[in-house]
Amino acid sequence: MEMYDNRPYLADEDVLNNIDEDEIKDDNRPLIFSTEIDTKYERNRIVFGAPGTGKSFGLKKDCDNLLKDTEGSYERVTFHPDYSYSQFVGTYKPVMDIDGKSIKYDFVPGPFMRVYVEALRSGRTDNPQPHLLLIEEINRAKVAAVFGDVFQLLDRDAAGVSEYEIQASEDIRRYLADKLGGNPDNYQKIRIPNNMFIWSTMNSADQGVFPMDTAFKRRWNFEYLGINKNEDQISSIGKIKLAGSDETVEWNILRRAINAKMSSEQFKINEDKLMGPFFLSKKIIASDENGMIINSDKFVDAFKSKVIMYLYEDAVKQGKHRFFDGCDSSKYSSVCDAFDKLGMGIFGANFKENFYDEQRDEI
Repeated sequence: MEMYDNRPYLADEDVLNNIDEDEIKDDNRPLIFSTEIDTKYERNRIVFGAPGTGKSFGLKKDCDNLLKDTEGSYERVTFHPDYSYSQFVGTYKPVMDIDGKSIKYDFVPGPFMRVYVEALRSGRTDNPQPHLLLIEEINRAKVAAVFGDVFQLLDRDAAGVSEYEIQASEDIRRYLADKLGGNPDNYQKIRIPNNMFIWSTMNSADQGVFPMDTAFKRRWNFEYLGINKNEDQISSIGKIKLAGSDETVEWNILRRAINAKMSSEQFKINEDKLMGPFFLSKKIIASDENGMIINSDKFVDAFKSKVIMYLYEDAVKQGKHRFFDGCDSSKYSSVCDAFDKLGMGIFGANFKENFYDEQRDEI
């Protein structure tokens, strides 16, 4: 490479000597894929379970533990049906130039590429840090299309590095060279380093989700959260007196009773359609020292807009008239009006005896 300087008193050799040698070394340092990161956590994780089982909360807690006392980072992204490879990895887009007056085309990275660059940059240091990509609702997008050739990188070896490399596109090579230094040719073949983690949640009960093929699933560690996992966190709280009875009702027992009716021989609803302990958030069931819900109106509104809506429009949609057999179920609003008068009586005259009392005795 020829170098020029407009100072006439400098010879070519002097120009070369004036260049920072460390800068040259930085630009040509090899990519480090296998770092000394040591952790109990898997690199590729999918946590799945019924709605309300605390999937996102659990992953965020693990994220905090992974990054605790480190300088690592994480980025969260939520998949949706229209999500694409260009959004996830990156693509060329028109962007405003620095002067703010003209438009140019530049490579705009997606969350995967942003986290990837941070992981590679950290891997070159003396103290590599973990970097995490959190994907919410991974199966709400067509994952094979979203991941594209990155799919091949998900196979990890014992050290957590991609077993197989892929040929980076010219756009990605130039972007990596711009962010990490060196020549684009240095980035022709890439892998996922072992200090990059990809964790996600999945809810197969959601309407409009896309199936995952076996090859894609095989590259992940699936972790199932049971329907009553961590229910001890809300035991003995969430108590309320509903309309139609002077008896105190406990949210967790009511949830279990509704699940039991859905699972009964009459309905045979799959487990992934049942409700987890956190289907209603802790803020909604916030309770006093006696376990009584502080804001009962807020609970009633949430029960109608979340629980009844979910049951009516999704979980028991095909058998809603039999499920809400204690009231007029011709319209969603009719069930809500009935709940204001009957409480859990909307689920039938025998619901308390056959389901609620039985679940209360089991706990």
